[in-house]
Amino acid sequence: MGGKKYKTKQRDEILRFFEENQGECFSAREVAKKVEAGEATVFRTIAFLCENGYLRRFKGDSSSAFYQYNVCPVHGAHIHLMCEKCGSIIHMDCSFVDELRLHFKDEHSFELDCAKTVIYGTCADCAGNSVNSENGEKTNNEKISQISRRQAMRNAADGQE
Repeated sequence: MGGKKYKTKQRDEILRFFEENQGECFSAREVAKKVEAGEATVFRTIAFLCENGYLRRFKGDSSSAFYQYNVCPVHGAHIHLMCEKCGSIIHMDCSFVDELRLHFKDEHSFELDCAKTVIYGTCADCAGNSVNSENGEKTNNEKISQISRRQAMRNAADGQE
């Protein structure tokens, strides 16, 4: 793959697609179906955009990965919480993240890469507010709800492939 990195029309279109769909996660194959670029170009471009901090990569339930536009500062100390039931992603950027990062550094001589850290668990909506999710009402955060619905659709689609 080496050498030159050109700015291309396809790269611009793929980045624009993610910018216009902030807060949503997509597989590379989903992106390839929505932009005017071949699948190989989409995979290479997504890899480039991840390496350069434009996109974040999240591992789904299966072996496939999902990508999201990186609206967070590249070096901001925050971690992600991902619900194992609905797939929603919550950005945790409170002071505890700094405490956690310093604890790992001071007590374990380990540099935590907060930008790539994902903690899996169950969100409040899935843990106790099943009424809201059953009737489709928006919950705490509209973007989280959008991600949840997209993840549910992906899980259903993955079972059919």
